Amino acid sequence: SDAAGNAAAQVTRSVIVTQPSTGGCTGGISSFPYTEGFENTLGAWTQSTQDDINWTVDANGRPSSNTGPSSASQGSYYVYVEASSPNYPSKVTYFNSPCFNLSSASAATFGFDYNMNGAAMGSLVLQASTNNGSSWTTLETISGNQGTAWKSASVNMASYAGGSVQLRFVGTT
Repeated sequence: SDAAGNAAAQVTRSVIVTQPSTGGCTGGISSFPYTEGFENTLGAWTQSTQDDINWTVDANGRPSSNTGPSSASQGSYYVYVEASSPNYPSKVTYFNSPCFNLSSASAATFGFDYNMNGAAMGSLVLQASTNNGSSWTTLETISGNQGTAWKSASVNMASYAGGSVQLRFVGTT
């Protein structure tokens, strides 16, 4: 009724409720093999706003002495996190991949090069999410000083073939 007490006319209204998607990320990379060399750019990868230190694109050495690589593993550039103590203790960074659409894949592998050289090395963790980042599964953990040479890691992603997945690196100083 209105303010004067007059009965209101009956009106039928429809409300359409759409359940949010609980599937993996959509769009993204669907042509393989996919490579990212970070040649003066982060490419399709993104920095998280939920962390307290960022990755930096660099070439030709490292800012701290006796740490990090002296050059890229291939090309000219690489990404790094400054971990030198006492300036950067116990910092966490999240570095997010684009979505990988593996719906046409029967097998998948994710490979990456890393260099963890220095006394203040923490850990580098590779994680995967199939639900838009609501939860993450740890796929690989590398900790401590790994020496001066670049090393390569290869992670079997067969369990994600046929669907979509987003990856992230979690770096802890």
